[in-house]
Amino acid sequence: MKKAFIIFLLGLTVQNSFGQQKSVYSNYMLNEYYYSPALAGSKNFHIANAGVRNQWTGFKDAPSTMHINFFGSYKNKMKHGYGVSLVSDKTGLLQQTGIFLNYAYHIKLTDKIKVGLGVKPGYLMYDVKLYNAQLADVGDQLLTGNVLSTNAFDISSGLNVYSDKFFVRLSMHQILGDRIKFTDFNSGLSRHYTAIAGLNLSKKKVKVKSDSLNGGKIVENKFIEKLVFQPSVMVNYVEPIPLQVSMMFKVIYNDKIWMGANYRTDDALGGSLGVIIDSRFSIAYGYDYSFGQIKGFQGGSHEIMLSFITSKKKGSLDKKDEELNNRIFNDNKRGKKKK
Repeated sequence: MKKAFIIFLLGLTVQNSFGQQKSVYSNYMLNEYYYSPALAGSKNFHIANAGVRNQWTGFKDAPSTMHINFFGSYKNKMKHGYGVSLVSDKTGLLQQTGIFLNYAYHIKLTDKIKVGLGVKPGYLMYDVKLYNAQLADVGDQLLTGNVLSTNAFDISSGLNVYSDKFFVRLSMHQILGDRIKFTDFNSGLSRHYTAIAGLNLSKKKVKVKSDSLNGGKIVENKFIEKLVFQPSVMVNYVEPIPLQVSMMFKVIYNDKIWMGANYRTDDALGGSLGVIIDSRFSIAYGYDYSFGQIKGFQGGSHEIMLSFITSKKKGSLDKKDEELNNRIFNDNKRGKKKK
């Protein structure tokens, strides 16, 4: 009981000192899966990504976060989504590691608008590295070990309403709280509420050639957005901490490179940059600088994210035949006009 109480106090200290129990990402649009359990299965591909955030560099015992995700949908049909993730947070003596599974179900509201409902259960492990602690009570036998450990269960749920032009995501994390009695630390978990909304505003469509067919003689023509502007906002709330609002403006050029600027109320201002390579692999970097009370003791926060699309939905043979017939028809039509 005393062990759990000590870890509970450490958890409260972390919460009060660093704002909240769950990590905060400046580039929340790059790590969407972390915030929204209903996102899994909303794309017609499987993706694996990994990221690291080092917060307040130069500040002793500052938070650092690492995550690894894999998610997609059954046969890339964007109906039954699933995923798995590993998250590790470290702040001072306390390290939290979580393993999560995810399921989401997607249905069509209209021809262009879909809605997804998701749930993400997880298991959390907490370790306190006592060998790095400076103890006032050196005679306490409980504090003479190497590592003090405890655990908790977590469940997140979410709603995702989206189309090619907009998205609205609502989620609640750490739902169970103190309702689970057979773990050591569930009473130390606070519920987190998150809302994310944004728009995809295209500037111009251009035609490009890709996916060679028949030995390169015929290619598939498709349109891409030359410029896409993506304004978005995220609202976070966890009791008793004041409501926190993050805003981001992202510009995507030629579906290959993007830049973004972000602002978090009463906390930080930053920017990010990403590159998409061969339509499958992407690398991104983000930086933000805190202008709060610790601004003179830290050098900003850094984020790095690597993503890889492992599989894409294949076009049907009927669709390819139809596209081929249309191209042959258009070529013959143009030939007749020239004569």
